[in-house]
Parts: sequence; C-alpha cells; structure tokens
Amino acid sequence: AIKWHLDKVNKADVILVLNYDKNGIVNYIGGNTLIEVGVAFWLNKPIYLFNPIPEGVSYFEEIKGMRPIVINGDLSLIN
Repeated sequence: AIKWHLDKVNKADVILVLNYDKNGIVNYIGGNTLIEVGVAFWLNKPIYLFNPIPEGVSYFEEIKGMRPIVINGDLSLIN
C-alpha cells in the first residue's frame, strides 16, 4: 500500500495534506503522511498543508524544513 501511495505522489503535480485533528494532536500528520511529504519534497513537488504544521509532533522541524505552503483551509491558494 505504501508503494501505491508513493506512486501517486510521483504522478501528482502537487500534494495536499489534509491534516485534521487526530489522536489528541491538533493538525495531526502521521508517519505515512510524513513519508509522502518527504517523497514530494525529494521530487520538488509543491507541498500544501490544509492546516498549520502540528506543534505536538517530534518531527515539527523536519516538516517545516520541507517548506510546505499552509493554506489554512483556503483551497483557492493551491496553484
């Protein structure tokens, strides 16, 4: 299943992470999504986050370093 998702990232023009609240973490991004974001970054694809980067995760700085574009729920900001 992971390879299938990464193939989708490879074929996409951009990725949009729908990071809603989950597991008691506001704007949650889980491990599988982190992998997908990393692949998109490696492939130089624009990365959009629906909500801000979650502050309650140990990989906050890694996500920040991939320079995602936070759209705060405004889909019109996706280019």
